[in-house]
Amino acid sequence: MKKRLLFSGAGGSIFPYMFNALEEDYEVYAMDSDEKIAHLYKNEKIFTVPNISDDAFETIISNIIKEHKIDVYIPGIDEEILIAIEISKKMGIQILSPNEAFVKLCLDKFQLMKVLNTHRISTIETYMADEYNENFDYPIFLKPNIGRGSRGIKKIDNLNEYESYFILEEYEKEEILVQPFVGGDEYTVSVTVNNLNQLISIVPKIVFTKQGITKYAQSIKHEKIEEICKKIVDLLNPHGSFNVQLKLLDNEVYIFEINPRFSTTLVLSVASGINEIDLAIQNFDKKEVDYIEDFKEVKLIRRWENVFYE
Repeated sequence: MKKRLLFSGAGGSIFPYMFNALEEDYEVYAMDSDEKIAHLYKNEKIFTVPNISDDAFETIISNIIKEHKIDVYIPGIDEEILIAIEISKKMGIQILSPNEAFVKLCLDKFQLMKVLNTHRISTIETYMADEYNENFDYPIFLKPNIGRGSRGIKKIDNLNEYESYFILEEYEKEEILVQPFVGGDEYTVSVTVNNLNQLISIVPKIVFTKQGITKYAQSIKHEKIEEICKKIVDLLNPHGSFNVQLKLLDNEVYIFEINPRFSTTLVLSVASGINEIDLAIQNFDKKEVDYIEDFKEVKLIRRWENVFYE
């Protein structure tokens, strides 16, 4: 019997590609809070669920898992992951996410920067805005300490822009992280790790165009980046898959974010020969796994599709 998978974020950019990539070996279910998503995938098993902040969220997800005999829960939204971990424990099912400690660390970007610096994994001088006193030259980079995607993220070129940011974006200074702007090439790196912290694969992807999500990118082998990601696994013990966002400048790696979930560039990994979801499931609970070093270098370009319904 095929295992049944439940993804969240059905409206995200990994679909419909992942339906096709997994449907031969698994029964794939997905959910989203936007009721319009069901119209995009009329032949798929899509559930409309409340927002994560809704008090009924946990109960409704638990009922879906019970009613449809879900075997594996794959949370794709940062705010959902800790709730998903609790649900998986109560329901006795597998979850493809890092452990609670690693998730909490990644969701607090300021603490993450401190830990990466302490372990000499990556160093970017970082302040909370309420403690920042023009400690480095412009341009600088501002972003919410707690948050995901591109919301509130902005390059700032002068003091006037800095002060205006808090008025226009409606953030308090204690909510915002301040870093020097780092040039160089941007990468997003998919790191597949099983629940026993066994490393399965690392797929770096150089990002050519990004607008909220990665629009144009290429999977590419890079020894220095792979070494850094191995250090993260060894020193921070994620016990689950994650993705790293970084800049590479003069062959130095500057990590600016770690997301404790699969990346939206998961589809590029699959096209490169690394199906991270399948690998994580097949290697779940294994004390020893075969690390996959080789993959095809492939380019990804995303485009719009028009869907009409009555």
